[in-house]
Amino acid sequence: MYVETRIASVVFGVDANALQRAVKRNSKKYTYRYIDGVGRGGKKLLIKVDEVELAVAIDKGELEESITIYEELPDGGLGEVAWNDFNGEPKEISIKEEPEPKAKLKADKEVKYFELDEEQKQEANERLRILKDWEEYKREGVSTAKFCDNKNRFDPTLKLSEQKLYRWQRDYKEKGIVGLADMRGKARAGKTTLKPWMQDFVLTQFRAFGAGGINYLQLWDSLHEEAARKGECDYIKFLKKEQKPLCDYGTIKRFIDNYYKNNRLEYVMVTLGEDKAKSYLQPAMGNQKELIIRRNQCWQVDSSPLDAMVRDGETGAAFRPNILSIVDVFSGRSVMSLERTSNALSLIRLIWKALEKFGKPEYIKGDNGKDYLSKQFQELLNGLGIDYDRAVAYAGDEKGFVERHFRTVQHSGISFTPGYIGNSLAKREMIEQRTPKRDRKAKDQFGNVKKTNQLHLLTFEQMKMRLDTEVAKWDIMRVRRKNESPMDRWNSDATPIRKVAYEEFVLYAGGAEIRTVSKKGIEYEALRFVGDALPPVGTKVVVRENIDNAQEIFVFDLGGKFICRAYDKEIAHMSAEQYKAVKKVFKEDMRQVRAVIKSAEFSAFTRLTIEEDLERMLETHKESLKPQKVEAVNSDVVADVREKLREQREVDSIRERVFDIDKMVMPGSEKRSKLSWDSVIEKAVNWS
Repeated sequence: MYVETRIASVVFGVDANALQRAVKRNSKKYTYRYIDGVGRGGKKLLIKVDEVELAVAIDKGELEESITIYEELPDGGLGEVAWNDFNGEPKEISIKEEPEPKAKLKADKEVKYFELDEEQKQEANERLRILKDWEEYKREGVSTAKFCDNKNRFDPTLKLSEQKLYRWQRDYKEKGIVGLADMRGKARAGKTTLKPWMQDFVLTQFRAFGAGGINYLQLWDSLHEEAARKGECDYIKFLKKEQKPLCDYGTIKRFIDNYYKNNRLEYVMVTLGEDKAKSYLQPAMGNQKELIIRRNQCWQVDSSPLDAMVRDGETGAAFRPNILSIVDVFSGRSVMSLERTSNALSLIRLIWKALEKFGKPEYIKGDNGKDYLSKQFQELLNGLGIDYDRAVAYAGDEKGFVERHFRTVQHSGISFTPGYIGNSLAKREMIEQRTPKRDRKAKDQFGNVKKTNQLHLLTFEQMKMRLDTEVAKWDIMRVRRKNESPMDRWNSDATPIRKVAYEEFVLYAGGAEIRTVSKKGIEYEALRFVGDALPPVGTKVVVRENIDNAQEIFVFDLGGKFICRAYDKEIAHMSAEQYKAVKKVFKEDMRQVRAVIKSAEFSAFTRLTIEEDLERMLETHKESLKPQKVEAVNSDVVADVREKLREQREVDSIRERVFDIDKMVMPGSEKRSKLSWDSVIEKAVNWS
């Protein structure tokens, strides 16, 4: 913007004559131009000033707000407007024709009170209060100068003058309280000097490279490079500062800021990604918990990597396990399991853990992962009569309770556990950087490839107990909660608990495969299983593995009726996962800790009483659970299966006992004689 020489001299802090002499010397320090008007030779000299510097001079009281400024128009001409009417459009002035001096321009559109921002409303109300005070003081005969001096004494930043007071009275009379609002700069709000192609280019670049923030100076540079391709700029001269820039880089930033004021969704998607946009801006659909009115009505299930590293109990190798979690939506109670990898079998074990603790749910809410949609898992739920509700893909908010449970548990106790690596790459980097470079090696102290620089890690089994402790604490904890604890909410509901017998669960847990009975038994998983109650050779049957004992399978007919169990004596009793954790005593002596943080890490590691913490927390957890009303489910089916299994196991236990029939004699008989098979069996049953 341009102002007269007298005003420019105040802004620059130089004498007006010095400005005129600089213009005569064609100094590069000042930008100037002439217009027709009253002056030497019928011309008026205007000097270009910065809007901010001019505003500062006015705020200091060095210049009046009624001064005239001249704004550049798109066609190259100048528009004249009073500073305090800067909310209007400048009136175009012909350079050849003499303009009307200091003609104030009224706004094309009348501003309403609701269009003012909070700062403008506050300022307008403050000025109105001063005017009301002035009316009272004026009736008491107080002079204007004395009133202004009194106000400035209480608020030095006000800088009230007689001219300001008179102008406020005039503006209030003409426009009401809106006239008292500071409208400077509002005429150009949302407008920009960038050409349409420049606006498109700037937005395109921001959308492409705005993730995490953008370098506006580089964007400004790229704009000039693009302008050079269009023939509107010499890019080399621009770089050498031999050509005036097309715009200031601040103009680009203001344009982007103004554009995204009303495009919040696009801004978040560009800078933070789609997932954050869903989290921040997705319309609220109410509280999911309001739809759940009783316990075991709905469970939510999900898995997540543990935010900590652990060691293998046998090899000492460090790895990052997974957490599987089930949360009862009504109460917030949960069960968790720590697994090396998340798969269908580990998920099935978690289901039994939850069934044993909570009872049977009406339905389970989960995502579309392959483990949750696996044949084995779905057949288990179908066999137990539990519905599975699939969440919409990539919509974590549909499982908000279990997602939040992960965050709470991991950010609380797990974050104070040796081996914690944080919940983001940035945090992990900071944690790993605490180890000096001289101490970083490719392999750890056990000879394994190093996965973390941290030395003190819990074993996999220790971390399991640590996690179970946190889950038990979560259920009973009232502190840090506004409402009752999950256990309190669980106890407040009297809905009967529907228990599932383990025999029923294990029958459906192993998955179903059709096999044909042969002379040697049933072939399953490269093994042969036999049993006295197997149907005739050539009969097709359905077999399910026992997930807790790879030595036996359960046999059903094609109609789903349980027949018997078949077993293989050639293998030892083991779980389906074939893993047993072995605790290993850490024997190596620690070197002297070089820093306080190393000492703190070692102290946190050695002070952990994992087993004692778990035992104490489980005892408290058990005491807080009031007696439950339990309802048996499918009791006839379970009783029949249980009886058949008991009979088979009794016979098998007799067969497996080792004794010599030739050495068995009747009690009280001096003569050694062989016993009948019936007598031997009866004696073997009672033999301990």
